[in-house]
Amino acid sequence: MQERQIMLLPRENFWDWVKATRHYVLTFGTSITPDPVNAGRYMAPNQTITIVLPPNGYPAQGDIRAWFIQHYPGVRLDVIEVQTPDELEKVLAQRIAALDRYGDSTRPFHLLWPTDYAVITQAFGAHPEIYSQWGLPGHEGVDFRAPTGTPIYAAADGVVYLADRDPAGAYGKQIRLRHRDGYKTVYAHLHEVLVKEGDFIKAGQIIGKADNTGNSYGSHLHLTLKKEGATERGETNYPHDIIDPTPFLVWPITEDTMRRAQYDWPPNRCLVGGSCRPDGQFDEADFRVVSQARLEAARITQDTPDEAIARLRQINPNIFLLARLTANMHLHPYSAAEFASALRPHLARFYAHGIRYFEIHTQPNLHANGWMVSCSAGSAFAFWFLGVLNAWRKQFPEAKLGFPALSPGDDVPNQRFAARRFLDQADKGVIAADWVGAACYWHNYAEMNHTKKGRCYETLRLRYPHKLIFLTDFANTNIQTDAASRGNQYVDYYDSLREQAGMGAAFADYLTAGSAAPYLGWATAEGQMTPIVAKVAQREW
Repeated sequence: MQERQIMLLPRENFWDWVKATRHYVLTFGTSITPDPVNAGRYMAPNQTITIVLPPNGYPAQGDIRAWFIQHYPGVRLDVIEVQTPDELEKVLAQRIAALDRYGDSTRPFHLLWPTDYAVITQAFGAHPEIYSQWGLPGHEGVDFRAPTGTPIYAAADGVVYLADRDPAGAYGKQIRLRHRDGYKTVYAHLHEVLVKEGDFIKAGQIIGKADNTGNSYGSHLHLTLKKEGATERGETNYPHDIIDPTPFLVWPITEDTMRRAQYDWPPNRCLVGGSCRPDGQFDEADFRVVSQARLEAARITQDTPDEAIARLRQINPNIFLLARLTANMHLHPYSAAEFASALRPHLARFYAHGIRYFEIHTQPNLHANGWMVSCSAGSAFAFWFLGVLNAWRKQFPEAKLGFPALSPGDDVPNQRFAARRFLDQADKGVIAADWVGAACYWHNYAEMNHTKKGRCYETLRLRYPHKLIFLTDFANTNIQTDAASRGNQYVDYYDSLREQAGMGAAFADYLTAGSAAPYLGWATAEGQMTPIVAKVAQREW
């Protein structure tokens, strides 16, 4: 995954600071800004913000670390404390020489990421109104995403001084390690403790499994960092020597996490695909698109006839087909049993044709697709989804049943439930699925590369690094974009996905334009090929 780094420089003597960074910027391709808000919004929430911090460098924000924690919780901060631009230039030169972008090797003490999930669910110092009842200024650690039963890793070399297997108590099952220089770490709310007191532990070693034992709601890892004598010396305003672990954390290398995952995906690369029309039908223009663009994959629906499947395979005997199985849940509140019964004949028909990948419903966070009718929130949909899985898995053991793509974006009253919140609530359903779908839309080239627009699938990758992802819908939805520009964007988009581990196939909307969105289509409603086909056909995948 591409590094997303931005460097925040003080406004005072800004160009002197810029000059000091020039070799570093050329080496690592880092963006620069004097504006903390720009840094906080830059490719959020997956960016690293390198803060150049001289004394009183950001008077408008005061304590710049605390400001970021308050306004952009979970964003990784790489802080360089220096007095002058000359001093900064020397620090950056050391990083360049060591090819150590964030200075991890030069830190006197650092913490490796303790889970497989590059997501912080609650930052240090959060919610002081809650933690004040225990005499704490705020949350006394960092909470990391960690579904039940997933590995917990030691953040640094150390010795186990507590291995508590009792699920009672505020921290539940927990492990405590003693490290060099007086540092200690606490790993709380575990499902299983895999070490014993006195064990010497290496950084990165699996020491436990995640859960939500103790005073906890929802599986996660709580990590507390302590430094002996820190409270007495006034280094922290927390009791019990608790300090903020955030500056010590080394952001996980997502590519390594993905390579460790064993995806059940023989091609091991993202296939170039297109979507059938919403009614599931194909005409001659659709088949010409598949042939002329040399598509490797097609998404179909339960209404796609057997004849179309045969024709697709005649054009490309190795074409990958993914079937979306859905119902009009906006008009009828289908229970899981009703949905499974109604769609079972379609699944059986496709299964007999050798199709194995199925998306169960689509964009359920939209009112038009059943939100507020068949389900009220993500948790209700997860319960429904699990019911469908249970109904189908025994009869169709080889079927790969996918959690559906969500409509990306925030709350829209009476239209859409915010995708991120819906996903949080539906977590159990996603974990149980064989794969997960994503829908990505944009209006221009810049949005195509934005994590909240064209690359919103990256949220899924961070949350579920071991899940295979299919982009079951993607498109430039700007009516003003001409077909040639749209084609260039699609080629670049496919190209960016091509070699990404854990990406199965990407399906662009639609093979043929429809009346509802005549600008979306590889062919016009009259069957004429648009430049999209030529642009994709010219690319040697």
